[in-house]
Amino acid sequence: MMNIQSGSRIRQSLLGAALIASGSMSAHADWLSDAIEGGTPDLQLRPRYEFVQQNGKPNDASAFTMRTLLGYSIKPVDDFGAMLQFINVANLGAADYNSTANGRTAYPVVADPARSAVNQAFLSYAGIPDTQAKLGRQIIILDNARFVGNVDFRQNMQTFDGFTVINNSLPKTALFASHIIHTNASYANAETPVGSNLQPVRVDLLHADYTPVKDTDLVAYDYFYQDLSVPANAPSNISDSTAGLRADGSAPLDSRVKLLYTAEYAKQRGYAGGRSGIDADYMHFGGGVGFGDIYARLDYEVLGSNSNGTYGLQTPLATKHSFSGWADMFLVTPGTGLRDLYATVGGTLAKVQLLTTYRDYHADYNSVHFGSEWDASAAYPLDKHLLVSLIFASYRASDGAGGNFPGTLAPNVDTQKTWLMLAYNY
Repeated sequence: MMNIQSGSRIRQSLLGAALIASGSMSAHADWLSDAIEGGTPDLQLRPRYEFVQQNGKPNDASAFTMRTLLGYSIKPVDDFGAMLQFINVANLGAADYNSTANGRTAYPVVADPARSAVNQAFLSYAGIPDTQAKLGRQIIILDNARFVGNVDFRQNMQTFDGFTVINNSLPKTALFASHIIHTNASYANAETPVGSNLQPVRVDLLHADYTPVKDTDLVAYDYFYQDLSVPANAPSNISDSTAGLRADGSAPLDSRVKLLYTAEYAKQRGYAGGRSGIDADYMHFGGGVGFGDIYARLDYEVLGSNSNGTYGLQTPLATKHSFSGWADMFLVTPGTGLRDLYATVGGTLAKVQLLTTYRDYHADYNSVHFGSEWDASAAYPLDKHLLVSLIFASYRASDGAGGNFPGTLAPNVDTQKTWLMLAYNY
C-alpha cells in the first residue's frame, strides 16, 4: 500500500513535471510566435497584356493575364530560417492565345498557362561563419542568368528543388554550389510543356565569383545538367556539362564616363546520357561606354554549333527571354548554332527607364542569315511600389533562311510582340 509520504512525493513530482512541460510549451509558443510575428511578407501583383502577330498564324494572340506571388519569410531563430511562397497565374480575358496548355494552336504562343503552385518553400541556415545554406524549392540566378536563372519575365517563373550553399570566407570571393533534383518552370527541356512543369533532373552547379576591384567580376563555373525525363541518348536528351570563364564590369574613365566590358567563353559537352553530337562553344564579347545615366554598347554572342551543324549549344536552365531577342525566336538554339550581333542604347530620362536594341542573327555553322530584330522598352515608376512598362519586339525573317530554324520545329517567320504591364511589389 502506498503511504501518505510517498504519495505526496509523487504528486510533487507530477506537479513539477507539469510545470516544466508547461514552461517548455510556453517557451516553444513564444519562439514560434516571435519567429512568425517578426517575419516579412512578400506580395507581387503583375497584370499584363500581351499582343502577338506572327506570319503563318490565322489569328493574332491577345492575352490578359495576372501573376500573383504571395509569400512569407519567418524571422530567423538560432540561425534557422524558412520561406514559403505561392504563385497563381490567371487568365483575365477571352484566352485568344496559345498558352501551350489550352490547345489553341491557331494563335501564336503566349507561354503563360493558368496555374497555381508552390513557387518557393525552403529552410535556410546561417550558423556556419560566412556561409548561407538553403534546402528546398528556391530561386537561383547566376551571373546574368545566361545559363541559370528564374525566367522572371514569364508569368510562371522557374524555381529549383535542391540544396545550395554560398560561402564568402575568402576575401572578395563568393563560392556557390548546388545540387538540384527538380526544375519547376513554365517549360521543360527543349521547351516542351509538361503538366505541372515539375521536371526530374540531376543538376550540379559550381560557381566562383572573385571581385578584385569595385564593379568587376571574374567568374569560373562548371554546370552539370542531366535530364531524367527522357531516355538516355535519345535525340531530345540534351544532358550536358558546360564549363566557362567570364569577366564583366566597368571601369571609370573620369568622374562621369565609364568603360563597360564583357568577355566570356564556355565549352559544352555531352554528359550522362546526352544525345550524340553535343559539342559546342559559347562566346560573348562586348563593350561600350556609360555617361551618367545613359549607356551604349556593342555585343557579339555566339551559341556555337558542332562540327557538322547538327547541334547548337543549349541553355535549358537559363532565363532565355533576356537573350537573343525579346521576340523569343531562339528559345531553342538551331542545330547550326546562332551568332547574335547587337547594339544597345539605354538609360534613364526624367525617371523613365528607356532601352532599345537592334540585333542581327546568323547561323554559326554556315553563316546563313536568319533575320534581324528591333526591341524597345519604356518603364516608369508610379511610386516606390508600382512600375508600369511598355515593351515592343519586332523580328523580321530573312527571305533565304528557310521556313524553320535548322534542327527545330520553330518557324522562322516575321513576328511582332507588344506588352503593357503593371508590377506592384510590397
